[in-house]
Amino acid sequence: MADPPVSWSYERLLQLAPDASSLEQARRLFFAKRWQTLQGNGQYLWGEYETAYGHKSSAIVRLEPPLFRCSCKSPRRPCKHALALVLLFLNRNEVWTVKEELPEWAIKLLGSHAATGGSTTKSSSPDVAKQEKRIQLMDQGVGELDKWLQQLARLGLAQLANAPEEWETLAARMVDAKLGSVARRLRICHSLFEQEDWVEEVTAEIGKLYLFVRAWQRKPTLEIDQKRELLQVAGWNLRKERVLQEPGLQDNWLVLGLITGTEEKLRYRRTWFRGEKTGEYALLLDFAFGNQGFEDHWVTGSVLKGTLAYYPGQPKLRAVFKVYHSSREPYEATAAYPHLHEVQARYAQALGASPWLLSFPVLIDEVTPVYHPEEDTFMLVDSKKAFLKMATTMGNWKLLALSGGRPITCFGEYNGQSFLPISALSEGRVILL
Repeated sequence: MADPPVSWSYERLLQLAPDASSLEQARRLFFAKRWQTLQGNGQYLWGEYETAYGHKSSAIVRLEPPLFRCSCKSPRRPCKHALALVLLFLNRNEVWTVKEELPEWAIKLLGSHAATGGSTTKSSSPDVAKQEKRIQLMDQGVGELDKWLQQLARLGLAQLANAPEEWETLAARMVDAKLGSVARRLRICHSLFEQEDWVEEVTAEIGKLYLFVRAWQRKPTLEIDQKRELLQVAGWNLRKERVLQEPGLQDNWLVLGLITGTEEKLRYRRTWFRGEKTGEYALLLDFAFGNQGFEDHWVTGSVLKGTLAYYPGQPKLRAVFKVYHSSREPYEATAAYPHLHEVQARYAQALGASPWLLSFPVLIDEVTPVYHPEEDTFMLVDSKKAFLKMATTMGNWKLLALSGGRPITCFGEYNGQSFLPISALSEGRVILL
């Protein structure tokens, strides 16, 4: 076997592991003698491990871009078997056998990824009658939401602050009307009553719901892209296969960073990319239930050469890869915002085009993170002494340490009120916060 690629290291494996426990279990398999097969061809690593009880697990790893597959039932992905393959590859080169062709079980585990780095597309003819029936059902749901909002305006928020059954009943009706995203927003809105300063935030959410109702009522007058975006706001997401049929944007894409979290028992991951030549941003949004792992693994600071297809939006941000592969070419960084007032101006411009904008990607140059202990708040300050409030996150302390009191380039999301730092660019590296 050839030596491990320069881009592979223990630190990178630590970043890809779902938790410390999985990596510790992988270390134990590193010393185990029950590996029946350890083979690779420079692009893939694969192996078969048999337990003391005779159970066999088959795992395969694609090195670039990273992809992990295993036949075991572990909900954590990458699992200990796949992680152990990489540990063996990094530290015990002598145990490997070179073989060009993948075994059949490995090809089945890889699925569509066996032939290319992207996903295959399948065309299907739309069921027009079914779509029209769903639109009618959504129309009824929006009408019911409109009546509820008008009643809320008459009664006031205080009447419903301690009536969770009212919110849950309406959310359930929205689900029945195929308005899943509206139902989720209603549940989130009710949860805001638990905060001390709930009035302002709840009022803002109610305003967005009313704005959605008014936009839906004007649906026949909207342009095609606006209609598609409105349907997504309602909860009618385009299938990935449908998006892959759209024209793509080719570039070298830098992984700027990612955010993970949980919302209503659903785990999500938001990964941001930026094109080298186009300067365009792209957001890849992934979901997983419970302890299930995400399908793909993106390493902050890596570069992928490929083509992205965008979902409808103004601006278009959410995307999916049509094809991609790892790039070894140097990435020439695109320009960042030099001053904070430009960030706010661009955000206002984007918000004017789409009131559904939840977050706005921002790469800011030459800003200094500052901590105010008396108020327990963080600020970004630019060269003109303009400042921007930062959202509360543990990443703020790491950004402060990286800066050392000096200006730094950082990337994050801006929502009109605060900046959420995701990564920092320092000495040619992208560091996840």
